[in-house]
Amino acid sequence: MDNLSFPHGGNIYEVKKILKKEVIDFSANINPLGLPAMVKRAIYANVNEIIHYPDPEARNITQKIARYWQINEQNILLGNGSIELIYLVMSRYKPKTTYIVAPTFSEYERAAKGVKSRIRFLNLKEKENFSFNLSYFAKPYIFENVKNKADVFFVCNPNNPTGNLILEDCASINKLTNKLLVVDEAFIDFLPNQKDYTLIWRAIKTKKIIVLRTFTKFFALPGLRIGYLVAHKEVVDKLRQHQVPWNINSLAQIAVEQILNDKEYINRTYKLIKKERDFLFEQLAKIEGLKPYPSVTNFLLIKIEKADITSESLRKSLIENGILIRDCSNFRNLNNKYIRVAVRLRKENLKLLEAFKKAI
Repeated sequence: MDNLSFPHGGNIYEVKKILKKEVIDFSANINPLGLPAMVKRAIYANVNEIIHYPDPEARNITQKIARYWQINEQNILLGNGSIELIYLVMSRYKPKTTYIVAPTFSEYERAAKGVKSRIRFLNLKEKENFSFNLSYFAKPYIFENVKNKADVFFVCNPNNPTGNLILEDCASINKLTNKLLVVDEAFIDFLPNQKDYTLIWRAIKTKKIIVLRTFTKFFALPGLRIGYLVAHKEVVDKLRQHQVPWNINSLAQIAVEQILNDKEYINRTYKLIKKERDFLFEQLAKIEGLKPYPSVTNFLLIKIEKADITSESLRKSLIENGILIRDCSNFRNLNNKYIRVAVRLRKENLKLLEAFKKAI
């Protein structure tokens, strides 16, 4: 595991090149409704804007985000996707020791390695459905290690790839350890009651919490690369000093101006994801040899319970049927018995289920 590689889902280009045919991508957790219609119209209408430099401060969308959350613009920092912000935080703080739960998004580890931080993992347990709660700190040696040695604590909430709220009050970790808590809320938009769980309003009041957000997943904008963080004003000011200029391109700024107020698209997404996630979970549970885990997001983690089938062999089998899934064997604390699938439209979900039945 020391030589862990970091490939992600969504690399359909390589698969298409090999197969020379279209594939349905269940490996990337993107809203199946696709790009909002008003975003398409706005981009077409403003495409000539790309002959100019973008607004380096992206004032319009910063103002819109601030109004949406009813916070000050000075508490917001935009990034070229939340990935840029993960690396920005690590390069700014250069923590000696970073604590990360596992399994989770691999870029936290990669960013920590980039600044030569010592990495410690808190392994979530399969028998507890990969949940995480404060009882984990009940063991004195764990609590003392984290309290005394951690400089940064990364939490993905809801977690990727498990799909669950691993801790409903992440601020409790911060209270226990008094260390910098970085909470990645990349998938929290898929919760209709996300405002009950976000730590945005806590983050603006303390220098010990940074919240990462992205438009990539919920609004289907992975190609435009735009995210933001919310933190105390002084934290934002220090991080901004380390950013490169013009990091948010013109089309990304135009897109975000449209989407926050697109209530019709947002409500359609809530209804679709709940309906199709419930359907997919129920149907997968009926397939002997597959065990799906409960999720609050737009994807499901699945365990393969047949001895002669691995995540890689199942992935290859499904690719032959034009379906790409996420092999989770490179996630820490998982192995070659785990895969992840995105929730898509009913017609596509049915094709996935049929392909699973053939392969299993």
